Amino acid sequence: MLFRFWFPFLAHKLRPLVQIISLMAIFGGSPLALQAQVGHGGQPSSLPATKAYEAGVPVERMPALPQSVAADRAAVQAGKGQPLRFAHPFFVNYSPENSGVWQQRKDGTRVWRLALQSPGAYSLNLIFDRFSLAENDSLFLYNPSQEVVLGAFTQKNNQASGILATAPIPGEEVIVELVVSPLSQRHSDLLIGAVNHDYLNVSRLLALKSSRFGRRGSCHADFTCEEDLLIQEAGQAVARLIIDGTELCSGTLMNNSRNDGTPYVLTAAHCLPGEDSHNTVVFTFNYQVPNCNAAIEGSSVQTVSGSLRRAFKSELDMALLEMSEPPPAAYRPYWAGWTRTQSPQAPVRSIHHPEGDMKSVARSASAPVATTFQYFAAQGHWQVARWEEGTTQGGSSGGGLFDASGKLIGFLSGGWATCSNPVNDYFGRLGVAWDYAAEAEAQLAAWLDPDGSHPQSLEGTWFYSEPVERWSNQHLDETAGWWAPPTGGGPYSGHNAARDVAFAEMYGTFAKAKLHGFYVVPARSPLPVPSPSTQQLSLKVWQGIDAPEELIWSANNVGLSQLPDRREYLVSLTAPLEVSGQIWVGMELNYPAGIDSFALYQSPFSPERVNTAWLRSADGQWLAFDERHPDVGPASFWLDVLLSEVELLDTLVAPPAAGAARVVPNPLRGNTLTLLLPEINGHARVSIYTLSGQRVQQQQVLIYNGRGTLTTGTLAPGVYLLHLNVGSKRFVEKLVVQ
Repeated sequence: MLFRFWFPFLAHKLRPLVQIISLMAIFGGSPLALQAQVGHGGQPSSLPATKAYEAGVPVERMPALPQSVAADRAAVQAGKGQPLRFAHPFFVNYSPENSGVWQQRKDGTRVWRLALQSPGAYSLNLIFDRFSLAENDSLFLYNPSQEVVLGAFTQKNNQASGILATAPIPGEEVIVELVVSPLSQRHSDLLIGAVNHDYLNVSRLLALKSSRFGRRGSCHADFTCEEDLLIQEAGQAVARLIIDGTELCSGTLMNNSRNDGTPYVLTAAHCLPGEDSHNTVVFTFNYQVPNCNAAIEGSSVQTVSGSLRRAFKSELDMALLEMSEPPPAAYRPYWAGWTRTQSPQAPVRSIHHPEGDMKSVARSASAPVATTFQYFAAQGHWQVARWEEGTTQGGSSGGGLFDASGKLIGFLSGGWATCSNPVNDYFGRLGVAWDYAAEAEAQLAAWLDPDGSHPQSLEGTWFYSEPVERWSNQHLDETAGWWAPPTGGGPYSGHNAARDVAFAEMYGTFAKAKLHGFYVVPARSPLPVPSPSTQQLSLKVWQGIDAPEELIWSANNVGLSQLPDRREYLVSLTAPLEVSGQIWVGMELNYPAGIDSFALYQSPFSPERVNTAWLRSADGQWLAFDERHPDVGPASFWLDVLLSEVELLDTLVAPPAAGAARVVPNPLRGNTLTLLLPEINGHARVSIYTLSGQRVQQQQVLIYNGRGTLTTGTLAPGVYLLHLNVGSKRFVEKLVVQ
């Protein structure tokens, strides 16, 4: 067990990933939320259903789409000089005073519900023309199956504009539920002004196929596969923008010279078609494939709704928005740095959401040149002559252009590059937009340099003093999947004939840490048709030394139909959980026996892997996967964790046991390491990897009488993995560089 005690911390940290959507409804009264738009806990009072009418909710039905939508579908995809229209708005006038149904509970609480239906819609989103909730009142939006629940919206979500835009909810029906507390001192004021019918399927879930999840072209490179650490950071500042509930663009969260976390987002002016469009913007963070696995759709629930328009200049196609609230630390946001340089350094990259799809990266090996684009200001744009990798597309508008140092230099205005002909894209120049106009509301300088210090460039920042990081035991060079024994009987990682009842992934060993939540990545799940599945599971967190021993958190009776496969789900704790030692996150299945319908993604089997997967058999015994299945080997289940304030237990205070290895000093503050491998003589091949799987060094080291010396050269501060290979023996050690 000592080996396992030392090595689970080999999990790598996935660099950063709020809209208020709390999917607590799935989990009964448990302290849990699958978050999207910034939510404040609670759950709807109705039970999941197939259709709204089955839940006893009156339905308002939208008319058929007008014939003009067909023209929109064809025309709007053609270029990047306009936002990508994905939905048709139906303008309505629904409120608790003129529609829906009221119910009163015994405790005096009153509940109003209304269902909105638009036949054939892939998803629906709403615009509230009036949104003012009273203290103690709350609002939820959800589809009938409650696969997605937005809320609870509370008084904290009231905005000065009185407007609230919501994220898309999959399906052709959405239920609105207002819960009025008997303690309320005033009347909540709600008016639904628009129901937006998604006809492009921006939130669809597709089976595994080469076209990936949506409409973007096949040449796009996934952001999470990017190896440049500076671009990895910069990409955490990029968000997808939904405007007026019908348009799609991209934008970048910007740092300012005060480094005070003001949430400015730079995008293109043409992304805001109306005077009040900024009030309706929904910013989505971390919509990206997890762990560079293009077969799995990332979560799109981390959003913030609404903004102020701080600067706008159509002559430069520039718009600077201030989000209604900063994205929380759990979103792992990065405030991008920028430069006003006149001579940007190559290579340059654009990070964006093509067609509103997964976050992507386009790369050009050549520096852009200043030029005049169409009718915009003279010399106001950067021209990217050719993309060597990827391209841009409709929906990429407003997306940032970053130089070789990861600093923002521009924002996408338009162009003609496609996958088949990746040439000639044009980005508004940040340096020109800086003070092109004298008025504060038409320039960037007044906002990004409020004290007038006139910096030519500014570093980016993570801002939060206690950043949250995503840790994963999945390796970037592996393809996750699910497997079953050759004899059949169900998957190793889910319902099976062996009747394994619980599956958990191990992390640690921690001197201390805070757990904010975890990701569940199902590989198989029962289809939600013809009616929602009645099967359930429970989500749990354990602590222990040699095995899961103490249950420290749980959410019971989660419906499997609410966890479709091939998509990651974020389980957020309502408050961080302080942990120490080793922790296991996982799930406990609630059979009926004989059901073979749910499985987690897991790593391929490899003798070189450190086992982190654990199972509990029907007799209640916990075993490591490679002990439960010694003929198969070690494995990891795809259950990632969100952690902050991590202090790993220093395992180097004890000498290595026979057959083990260690490196000293650790943490490393210089560039010389001593390798201790007892009873070994010979040459070791030492490879140093980043936690994202990128090899940064490899060299041969002579080991004599169990000791060798390694000069690392310059390593950036961070956490690395050392792979030591001596003959047939292999060791893996974590190295912290300070």
